Amino acid sequence: MGTLIETRMPKPYLVDLLQEYFKVEKNIGEIIQLTGYRNNFIAKKLKLPMSTYYTKKRTKSFTANEVFQIVRLLEDDDYSNAYELELAKSRADDEDVSVDDYSK
Repeated sequence: MGTLIETRMPKPYLVDLLQEYFKVEKNIGEIIQLTGYRNNFIAKKLKLPMSTYYTKKRTKSFTANEVFQIVRLLEDDDYSNAYELELAKSRADDEDVSVDDYSK
């Protein structure tokens, strides 16, 4: 029968895991940009006001839970979200139009 210490994960594995997390955390803004999703889509999914989202993105101060949610969202294969995700991607290059211009 093994002791508690023998059944734990090896230390190098945990260090590697944390280093990978820190890479993602440090580059989360660039990762979001590369995926093509709009910032307002991500902010809405995180339930953050846009100003808070932009501040967190700029200062790289998302919480670990927020980073996890973003990564899960960007890799989501759930068919229930597929349409919404594709729509968000397709609108990434759309120009913003004012209400006045839209009504013309």
